[in-house]
Amino acid sequence: MSAMSRVGDIDRYLRAYFASQQMPEGEPSEPQPHPFVTISRQAGIGGHALADEIVEVFSSIDDPIFSGWRVYDRTLCEMVAEDPRYRKSLDSLLDEEYRSKANDFFHQMVRSTVDQKLVMNRVFLAVRTVAGMGRSVIVGRAGSHVTQDMPEGISIRVVASEDVRIQRAMDMHGLTEREARAGGRKRDADRARLIRAHFGADIDDATGYDAVFNAGMVSFGEIARSVAVMVSARTATI
Repeated sequence: MSAMSRVGDIDRYLRAYFASQQMPEGEPSEPQPHPFVTISRQAGIGGHALADEIVEVFSSIDDPIFSGWRVYDRTLCEMVAEDPRYRKSLDSLLDEEYRSKANDFFHQMVRSTVDQKLVMNRVFLAVRTVAGMGRSVIVGRAGSHVTQDMPEGISIRVVASEDVRIQRAMDMHGLTEREARAGGRKRDADRARLIRAHFGADIDDATGYDAVFNAGMVSFGEIARSVAVMVSARTATI
């Protein structure tokens, strides 16, 4: 599916969602839970595969709260990049690249991109919009920090030893060990600086998440089933 097709798909979904919220006057509706899951992960974990596993596990549970879940990751950036002013910044957004303010200014001068903070704020707004609709699994995009004040969300951080992550990156992308190690360390450093710059937080601080999983010790299926229990418990208390 093309980038524009995915953007159009989400646009239609957003329109349908907001239309469904407009109840006729005099017909009060029962408040419905809007659970969502955010995934923060170290480079090489395979966050998108985990998100797909979570949706698959949820779909097998006989409970309405687990039906109709969707994964949102790069598409959030594509929604932003649909605006011509932001299109040239898409590549860096997809990689969650961090640039210091000085470097960002120089980057704009050379490549005519827009200010990174402006772009990221639009991404953060898209994340909160998708989270607010519920039944969404959001991979990266600072989702855990953007939605910290939204009680229906379950935020998880997924880690593993560097050796495990390097091997996965080599297997998944055909990289050499040197390429996988260097690339992984750069992505982790970029993501950490982005979280620190925008939220003043440490991406590795376990207290910033509802749960931290070691993907080198537990399977994606185990993580997904654990998250399902957390979602069920959370929605029961709201």
